[in-house]
Amino acid sequence: MKFFRPVLGLAMTFAVALAPAAQAQDEVELLPDNLLNLKSTEMTEPGKFKKDGPYRIGISFPGVGNTWIVQMHQEAEFEAANNPQVKEFLFSEANWQPAKQVADIEDLLTRDLDALVVTPIAFQLVKKQIDAALATGIPVITFGNSKGALDTTVEIMGAGDYFGEVGGTFLKEKLGGKGTIWAFRGVAGVEEESQRYEGFRRAIDGTDIVIGAEVYGDWNYAKSKQLCENLVLSGQPVDGIWFSGAEMTRACIDVFTSVGKPLVPMTGEGNNGFLKTWKESGVEAVSPVFTPGLGVAVVRAAVALLEGKSLHKTYFSAPEPMTNADIDSYYRPDLNDAFWVPSTLPEEELQKLFKR
Repeated sequence: MKFFRPVLGLAMTFAVALAPAAQAQDEVELLPDNLLNLKSTEMTEPGKFKKDGPYRIGISFPGVGNTWIVQMHQEAEFEAANNPQVKEFLFSEANWQPAKQVADIEDLLTRDLDALVVTPIAFQLVKKQIDAALATGIPVITFGNSKGALDTTVEIMGAGDYFGEVGGTFLKEKLGGKGTIWAFRGVAGVEEESQRYEGFRRAIDGTDIVIGAEVYGDWNYAKSKQLCENLVLSGQPVDGIWFSGAEMTRACIDVFTSVGKPLVPMTGEGNNGFLKTWKESGVEAVSPVFTPGLGVAVVRAAVALLEGKSLHKTYFSAPEPMTNADIDSYYRPDLNDAFWVPSTLPEEELQKLFKR
């Protein structure tokens, strides 16, 4: 698609530049190349964290509250349970409270961890705890893009800036660079949310598009439905809507449909419930891909480091986004609305967890 080509071109250039380095080593596949395909040239030191297994791996996550996080956790747990090198997989969530995340990390570090994974709510607030872990020889994987704020062993990124940019560029092109957009953001103060929003704003900078309303839907269907109802009933003009997550998109489409308001271009994500609504409503949309398989990638990265393998310092996930032409390739009518694509789980597990 036109809006995707500039970013894709840069990605391909970067990947080609890295090819010689990649070919010179035995690559550790954390996810298939179409899901995690851009890597830094800098590598971790081979054997630096090598130790005998099986291992105890801890992960500190900001919080739960939406089905993507639930599935990401399920995929990570499935990977850990089926890897004989993982003795124990400890998952903590901070209820989106920065102070609780600090306490969670400190608690995990008392549990005789071999590796630590952290998805920071706010990077600087956990730097002290992460530095303490590194000082004791524990490898730390950042699940997110710290943009240099943290000096961890490996970073595995969900491409927040790119996620927002894809949606912003789509709306800019659909609206011809002018009009009024509503922005539905995620959880306030979370770095991933801020990066998505920054990417969106960057994409519409220099246009005549104005943001008529900006709300925080917390990546939650119920809250976003109420917010969208309030905006629709207020009569505020809207020509397109940017969403930081698909549960919020689905909620707003349901509101528009229920009151008979014509749909406007919207941005989504790879949630099966949204894909169903997208298909049935015919709304013009684009969906950046944010795979829950990233949970698997951080588990595999931890094990690889502990086995003494060398990894790239940075991994970047930016698959090509879904468009109206792609819905049937991703939508699973046999699975329920809570399922997210693309998944790393085997079909048998998908049917057990998500069968409609």
